[in-house]
Amino acid sequence: MALDPDVLDVLRGIVDPEIGINIVDLGLVYRAERADDVIDVDMTMTTRACPLGEMILEEARAALSQRFPGVRNAVRLVWDPAWTPDMMTLQGRESLAM
Repeated sequence: MALDPDVLDVLRGIVDPEIGINIVDLGLVYRAERADDVIDVDMTMTTRACPLGEMILEEARAALSQRFPGVRNAVRLVWDPAWTPDMMTLQGRESLAM
């Protein structure tokens, strides 16, 4: 899993509105790679039935376009592996007081 720190920094600004924690600390971002001309992100949702999934994807795309103008971004929704709470960062767990 490749995780570019600058891309993750941008994605930390995207909060899952139902849970109130950013998508990075929730463990939803599986891959975040940056090259000169493209940013590739693979991410998931906590559940396939997430009613706000498309909105979260669009927010991620918009934030990346704003932070890296002129660089194409490909934010893809993936379901493998399936998300579990174990994928959350320590900060994410602490935010939920787990």
